Amino acid sequence: MRILHVVTNADLGGAPRVVTELANRAVRDGHICAAASVPAGPFWAHLDPRVERMPLRHLRREIHPVQDPSAVLELVRLFRRWKPDIVHLHSSKASVLGRFAALLANFPAIRRIPTVYTIHGFDTILKTHRKFLPLERIMARITSAIVPVSAYDRRNLEEAGIHGNVRLIHNGASDRFGMTPDPAVTERIGVARAEGATIVLSIARLEAPKRFDLFLEVARAFAGTGAGQPADSAAKVAFFWIGNVQSIDQTSLPPNVEMLGEVPEAGNCINLCDVFLLLSDYEGLPMSILEALSCGKPIVASDVGGIGEAVGVAGGTEAGILVPNERSAASMATARLVGDPDLRARLGASARRRYEQGFSADSMWQAYLRLYMGLR
Repeated sequence: MRILHVVTNADLGGAPRVVTELANRAVRDGHICAAASVPAGPFWAHLDPRVERMPLRHLRREIHPVQDPSAVLELVRLFRRWKPDIVHLHSSKASVLGRFAALLANFPAIRRIPTVYTIHGFDTILKTHRKFLPLERIMARITSAIVPVSAYDRRNLEEAGIHGNVRLIHNGASDRFGMTPDPAVTERIGVARAEGATIVLSIARLEAPKRFDLFLEVARAFAGTGAGQPADSAAKVAFFWIGNVQSIDQTSLPPNVEMLGEVPEAGNCINLCDVFLLLSDYEGLPMSILEALSCGKPIVASDVGGIGEAVGVAGGTEAGILVPNERSAASMATARLVGDPDLRARLGASARRRYEQGFSADSMWQAYLRLYMGLR
């Protein structure tokens, strides 16, 4: 098959990460695959050399009255030239422009190019861009398949009146267990480890919906600089954050927090931590959580989106602790894992089992391949 992925951002966020996992496996299995996105970004370096690159000069994350129509025409020309069997769209902006382009590319022919739209977190629309919900309902009618990445999102889609062509496929991540972490990160975390610290790690961008502010409040509790410290806050705990593009003044942070910036293959660094922490206002199914499962690490995470489906709390095979976005709850859950190595080991073993049972990138690719074949 000829599979063309279109994604709005070329960063290392969730949607581009899923594209790299799918595109790289497509060419590995003998399919022809291309990826289209904005020209600049670290995303491109993570693609297999056999994946064709299609930079889009007019695509923008923000709504733009001039650039958006130009981006549609740019996509129409790309579709006509490259002749994909499947157009797979990721993120809301790319999905709207891409579906319009797919509608126009074969005009006046009746048959449209099959389009798959993966929604990497429907709460992005429900909670921050609800005014676009009527447009989503309209566009759903010209979409071959709409893919939520969690049962949580599937329920919300159905409640919003989008159903019929909806197919749930959980995100999947590459196996990071035992993979070599970045040497600089290994050195920095090694220093804290040598000082007897338990290591808590977060991997995320410094932007909504991630709760960096709450991450700092939890760290302050263990540094003795916040109110309502957990009972064992005297334990030495070092907090590390990977993924900040912005330069951060270290003096403004709690003394037990260190920002490590962007790191190649950041998921490998999860092998270095004792507890993986992700606090967020809303999510689809975060890739970093799935990588933590693959590394066999216990998780403390916000009880939002599809995180519970990955952690397995509802199913009784817990890989971590889900918390509301409150300082005391997040601090206490972290303290519980910090203070109980046996509990960490049990939850970590459960995390690894959950990854192997259904959250690998290979299982995700096979599910999409079956979907593609059914749409041709």
